[in-house]
Amino acid sequence: MEMRIEKRNAFYVSGYSVETSEETLEKDCKMLREKYEDKLRKISPCLYFIAWMSKDNKMIYQLSVETPGETPDGMMRVEIPAGHFAVGTVPKGEPVLATWYKFFETVEASLGVTIDAEYPIHFERFDENDICELWSPIVKLTEGEDEK
Repeated sequence: MEMRIEKRNAFYVSGYSVETSEETLEKDCKMLREKYEDKLRKISPCLYFIAWMSKDNKMIYQLSVETPGETPDGMMRVEIPAGHFAVGTVPKGEPVLATWYKFFETVEASLGVTIDAEYPIHFERFDENDICELWSPIVKLTEGEDEK
């Protein structure tokens, strides 16, 4: 898996969410894509699956597109806070969930960074060719430390 570090400014995504669990995640994500992908790709060719934990510790996944302006009707808008991220490209044909496990096992050794457990959101970005990147927040780089 190719890995790198990127800094992103805060941005907004809007889309459709589902409460899920690790056991039903793949089925739930497939349902979101079947139901909403065509509608969302009319807004933007790049899709985001964002994930966070609710106040009562339920896993929420949202299929979204970046929306700099108004939130489209019927969609939920979420702010992705600014931060530094470890980014890993999912190899073609590999399952995304299994790649997340590999990503978390190797990110510290590969990039020399630590995942930021306090940051509220992790996400997957699918470009117009459906290439998937995993984005996970890292502990802020110290001033003058180069991004890799």
